[in-house]
Parts: sequence; C-alpha cells; structure tokens
Amino acid sequence: MEKTNIIKVSELDPWILFLNAMRTPMTRDRYQTRLAKFFDSIGIPGNTLEEKARTFAKKGKNDVDWALSNIVKFVYYQRERVDKKEISGGTVRNYFQRKINL
Repeated sequence: MEKTNIIKVSELDPWILFLNAMRTPMTRDRYQTRLAKFFDSIGIPGNTLEEKARTFAKKGKNDVDWALSNIVKFVYYQRERVDKKEISGGTVRNYFQRKINL
C-alpha cells in the first residue's frame, strides 16, 4: 500500500481523529475517560476503548438515528444526575463542549 493511501485511511479512522483532536495528554485522558463512560452507558461492545469507538462510529454511520438517540439518552441521564445534585452542570458541559484549535 502506498504511503498516501495509508495516510488517507488513518485520517478517516475515528479513533485517530479523536486522539489527534486534542493537543495535551491531560485533555486526551479526560476525554477518553468521558468517552468510556458514554460507551459503557449505551453498552457498546469491545475490549478496548479504541474498538468501542470504531464500533460506535461504524454503527452510527449506518444508523444516524441510533447514534443520535443514544447521545440524547446520555445527555438526559446526565441532566437527571444534575437535578439529583450528583454532579454539577459544569460537569455535563465538559462532556459535550467542543474545542476547536486553530
């Protein structure tokens, strides 16, 4: 396989995209922890976080409604936890904020 083909495949890999979206290891670790909690809450199969991410991306690509439904359920679950004072609203915001580094 040519080098350009390898780069193109890796650029589209959801796990690689996720990891490369964050510059610092601390941020990467925090988001991996949050992502793991999300995948566990919706029952994504896989032995590693990487496998779970790829499974979610593949299934979500084929069934967008399924992906959106699971994300919304997770958001509602976190909001219920805020209402019960188990976590703060800021914690929920941290799960879903999108960082754009230019």
